[in-house]
Amino acid sequence: MLIVLLISTILLSWVGFSLIPLKGHTEKDLFISQLESDLYQIQSYSINHQTPIFLTFYPITNKYVAKTEARQMIVSRDLPVGFQIASTNSLDEITFYPDGNTNQFGRVNFKMGNVTLYLMFQIGQGRFYVQES
Repeated sequence: MLIVLLISTILLSWVGFSLIPLKGHTEKDLFISQLESDLYQIQSYSINHQTPIFLTFYPITNKYVAKTEARQMIVSRDLPVGFQIASTNSLDEITFYPDGNTNQFGRVNFKMGNVTLYLMFQIGQGRFYVQES
């Protein structure tokens, strides 16, 4: 009976340790998905309401906020625990125009432990993507 209990305890602890990296990967994927969804929502709102939307990244408070010209809040999102907006960004604020384009290009860096995620805004047509390094 003790041998069976010992073997089952070892197997359960092995499964528990193999789930820890999976949790970090899932949190990263969930963050990227939420960020992309928010950006598509901001872009869609700008197109549908024919108004520019200003998206600002705040490294100190670790959040990003999207507002209209009339300062109406569209999106306000605090980053999850473990994620941080790096202070070394080429972009602190970006504007989405009513045609879907953005006013500038550049990147915003996000840190998650020793992993860095880059939110890259491209020139023309408001395209963006997230890249991991």
